[in-house]
Amino acid sequence: MRATIRATGNLLGIAGRQLLSNNIEAYENTIPAMLSDRLRNPKFAGPEHPQTGVAAEWEPNGNGMPGFSCRLLPGMYLSGREAQLLHNYRENRTNGILQWHVPVRDGETFEVELWARAQHRPVTVTVELRFPGQTTPEASQGDMRVDLAHWHRYTCRLAAPGAGRAYFQISIPGDSRLVIDQVHLRPVGEPHVSRALLDAFNHFPCPVLRFPGGCVSCTYHWEHGVGPVHLRPVCDDPAFKYKVHYDFGTDEYLELCAAHNIRPFITLNTTTATPEDAAAWAAYVREWYRARGLAIPSAYFMFGNENYGVWEIGHMTGEMYLAQLREFVPPVRATYPEARMVAIGEFEAGGLRAEQTTPWRSLLLAHGADLFDTLAVTRYGGCADNLPLAESMRSVAENVANMEADLQRQAQSIRDASLDRTMGIVEWNFWTRASHNDHNGFYEPNDIRHCLYAAGLLNAFCRQGEIMELANYYSLVNTMGMIHLHDGIVQFSDMVNVFILYAPALPGTVLELACDAPALSENSRVVDANVLRTDAALYGFLVNYSATEAVDVELAGLGTIVESRGLSAPAILQPVTEFEPTVAGTTVTLPPMSLVRVRMAG
Repeated sequence: MRATIRATGNLLGIAGRQLLSNNIEAYENTIPAMLSDRLRNPKFAGPEHPQTGVAAEWEPNGNGMPGFSCRLLPGMYLSGREAQLLHNYRENRTNGILQWHVPVRDGETFEVELWARAQHRPVTVTVELRFPGQTTPEASQGDMRVDLAHWHRYTCRLAAPGAGRAYFQISIPGDSRLVIDQVHLRPVGEPHVSRALLDAFNHFPCPVLRFPGGCVSCTYHWEHGVGPVHLRPVCDDPAFKYKVHYDFGTDEYLELCAAHNIRPFITLNTTTATPEDAAAWAAYVREWYRARGLAIPSAYFMFGNENYGVWEIGHMTGEMYLAQLREFVPPVRATYPEARMVAIGEFEAGGLRAEQTTPWRSLLLAHGADLFDTLAVTRYGGCADNLPLAESMRSVAENVANMEADLQRQAQSIRDASLDRTMGIVEWNFWTRASHNDHNGFYEPNDIRHCLYAAGLLNAFCRQGEIMELANYYSLVNTMGMIHLHDGIVQFSDMVNVFILYAPALPGTVLELACDAPALSENSRVVDANVLRTDAALYGFLVNYSATEAVDVELAGLGTIVESRGLSAPAILQPVTEFEPTVAGTTVTLPPMSLVRVRMAG
């Protein structure tokens, strides 16, 4: 199979580096994984187990609980929720609670951080790491004398008993009563945020990072995520019906941005917060940079998330959103004049009944243009996970084609309104498997379908030129993640390699192309092409959506190919591998289901 790509001589504008941006979602399996703590539910968030009285992820040591009772005590907290009571009323027998399946590795030494208070008299607390059925090594056990009746921090060190999944156990002696607010188990020398995560940012581009993500932002209260970590609560999440964790909050997010030259993008809570609260958050961010002598970044502030959708707890009509912007934008703009204002740009708001659909985007363009700089939407593609290979590839190509048509419609609406505004995609991904009840944390495999969808979409983003200001992949960590982070170990998905391929070409001037390639479906071709010119080189990005046939692609009039790199896989759900494509002058061979980047000398 053959295809020919030619430049028409027209330019489509400059595609920015911000098309390679990302999201961190304050989601159940994201924030805890980003921390160095090896324990689950270290702050004993409720509800308690109805029979044992112990918080989730914890259980009594042994069965029956003779002479031992536990309760979660609402209101008796340090960090803003409940505290765990341990009451051992046996005279000469220890009792306690444990957490199972705690990951440890050979040679690790951990610091235990316990925030507790004794009631009635001092208590000697014993903590240990042990494997089931084995005695605890001496170095894996430690004592802490809790001798104060108010909250106080106690620490000790434990050596890992080996490599594997251990019990972490907390015990108190007979006739004693202890109240625990939180307990943490961190490798000695490890920062609060996982070092593996911090180091990972050196290995992929991330020009803009959106936080705290999407639906969770509707109930995210930023004040909980600043200041001392031990005072931050774990709160209920009415959006996903999970928990919202604040141990990675605004402070840690801004430190990450500053350390890696990332532009902040904050999704403001416009549902369970107020305009004053939003302005205070913006002021806090600006002051954070100013106090450190850093340049104030042109941060993005987005007002709401998907409030046009009935699934959002902040669902509203377009007129309500326009009124909301008039309340929220002026105080945020006053406190952070360098900011870029991002408004939700969906075309319509859904309703609980079909007749309740209301206009959205048209209202903003006609009556609210002074309230935003960028209109942004959420866009996902997807197909079933078990389609035949050829059908699966057609679905990927058709999803890309439909998405590009949607992008063109969005851009045209701004041009028709004669506005100097831009657009963005704040969440995008290809959905084949993840679900709210998959019990696997919204896992997507990021196989060759996802890689080719991403390449096709990045090409489509580029073809919009400057009007396409930014695009944020959903998401960076774990939840449909670009990287997976568990127990302090980072695993890069194949999507990282896609972003790395595109990074040298952005920002770049986009060449309009004429593509002579066979059709794959009614709306798509076998080959998708994108060519970008930078000061250093001319780059081409070529996608072959065919499941079975290689394509010889001639880049006519674009110069000799001097370098090429590619990604491919023999089938879906199989590893994506790098390869060096076959090149002959101005022609490069694309294997089935492949993405190739070429650099031309012309």
